[in-house]
Amino acid sequence: MDPKYGEFVGVDSLHAAIITDDSEANYSAEAPEYLAPSAEIAGEAETNNTPTYYDNIPADNYVTEGPTTLEITVSGVPAALAAKYLGKKYDAATGRVYDTGEPNPPDCALSFRFNRGKNGYRYYQYLKGTFSGGAEEAASKTNNVDIRTYQLTFTAVNATHKWLIDGEQKSLKRIFADTSDPAFDPAGWFSQVQTPDTSGAPDTVALSSVVPSDGSSNVDLDTDIVLTFNNKIKDEEIVLLDSATGDVVEVIKSWNATGKVLTITPDENLTASTKYIISVTGVVDVYGQRLAATGSDFTTDSE
Repeated sequence: MDPKYGEFVGVDSLHAAIITDDSEANYSAEAPEYLAPSAEIAGEAETNNTPTYYDNIPADNYVTEGPTTLEITVSGVPAALAAKYLGKKYDAATGRVYDTGEPNPPDCALSFRFNRGKNGYRYYQYLKGTFSGGAEEAASKTNNVDIRTYQLTFTAVNATHKWLIDGEQKSLKRIFADTSDPAFDPAGWFSQVQTPDTSGAPDTVALSSVVPSDGSSNVDLDTDIVLTFNNKIKDEEIVLLDSATGDVVEVIKSWNATGKVLTITPDENLTASTKYIISVTGVVDVYGQRLAATGSDFTTDSE
């Protein structure tokens, strides 16, 4: 049989990622992380058919689609991960989950793949949804082991953000593709949440520009320092140093809406005729990629 018609014969690579921004202006998410070994995933969209009748016969049928519910069976989910995606409190110091009975699950993205036929796969990316459930049960051991699994429900909805599709701005619920399609490259599918703007693995994190530029002189004493990165940044330990004294300059840091542009504003005007060093360390993007430590310097004006 032609591989493109292969039946579903397995499931694996269940990943989830917390959505960090879903707005009209932007869509972004953390790097997907492996959730649990999966045994079964069954998804079904809520659909409604509304026929219209004219001259005593059905003339048209209007189809609408609501949320998609995925029933997911896994071997088990670690307590910390279960708390993270079910909206519970995990205390890292004690390793305990504090369940108040008031779930507040975060919006997240979900990805996985189905085996198709002998060698193929269908890859799935759901852009937005929430987890619920987490059915847990166990039975006493006997001479026959009674294995019980862990049940989760993922309710998928459309993202708020819209992408240009067929010339129109539209929101998306999911993306999927078959490896039997020669146009599809699955490399990097689980490295970042897949959208029409992204495919494959994310770009290696890089510092795109620094203002004032490296080696600049006669820089205004009230200048702001602006660093631009190519990916959204999650963590950083960037400091401004007075090269004459080695002291760290007190500053205020602010990120723009994309999480890629950092503005550093000194608390007070800088000292005249002084070299300052921008020490760029501890930078990690939302995909978990770490930027090698680097630096830049500039010298202020004499007045």
